[in-house]
Amino acid sequence: MKIALYGRQVKLNGFESFYQILTKLLVTHNIDYEVYNEFAEFLNESYGIKCRSCEKEFITPANFDCLISLGGDGTALDTLQIVKGSGLPVMGINLGRLGFLANIKMDEVEEAVLSLKNGDTSIETRAVIEIESNIKAINSFPFALNDFVVQKRDTSAMITVKASLNGNFLNNYWSDGLIVATPTGSSGYSLSCGGPLIFPGSKALIITPIAAHNLTVRPAVIPDDNILEIETSARADTVLITLDSRSFIVPSSTKLKIKRAPFEFNMLQLKGTTYMDTIRNKLLWGADKRDTN
Repeated sequence: MKIALYGRQVKLNGFESFYQILTKLLVTHNIDYEVYNEFAEFLNESYGIKCRSCEKEFITPANFDCLISLGGDGTALDTLQIVKGSGLPVMGINLGRLGFLANIKMDEVEEAVLSLKNGDTSIETRAVIEIESNIKAINSFPFALNDFVVQKRDTSAMITVKASLNGNFLNNYWSDGLIVATPTGSSGYSLSCGGPLIFPGSKALIITPIAAHNLTVRPAVIPDDNILEIETSARADTVLITLDSRSFIVPSSTKLKIKRAPFEFNMLQLKGTTYMDTIRNKLLWGADKRDTN
């Protein structure tokens, strides 16, 4: 078995000792590993850790059994640009806070390594969205695992987002912006703006306005085989578009299409772990935190 390791170039308290524990476990269980080259350079420069590195184009199912993401959900989202449509599964070990995608805790790392070794894991497929536009910067990698967001910049007036589904007019959103989230992204920005939680595997997308001017406008759930067309306008010259953690400043009069991508993202989960477990653990559903003394 051979795995690839990926992390962001950010120093974290306690990371060095955790990394040593992880790699020692991999060696003990005869699991070969290589480190994404930019992360390997960071480890060497920041911690003096030297390791075998690999280029992004070699992180494929032909060369590795999986990719392990070391960090929070943002780090796990980054791996979409590495695995793309190859189908290589990603396991997220959470070194951050909430961790919906990277939901394996640091103290579960030994269990995770043993599960990998014994094949005692399950694959959870996650929908990806694709953006069609004439914006070169976006077209270099027009995909998102979490969400697409268009919003006003700085303190300018609200923007207008005209939305149509399959060529049929849906609504004019007068708001600070609009979020189009996948089921994976339903627990992120969309949730904080009043959107619903959608379980992974649901064939749906969520359209969530950000601070809508019209109080009758609410989030909408649409089938993910629809094509959503949006056209933006604003008093300012530009608006901000984000795809997961990537941001683009584009002209305020921008047209684009949003649809489900032709491939899925594969998350490796420990067997017995469910999305309901994650919700309860991260959002404290079903927990009574009142002091009973």
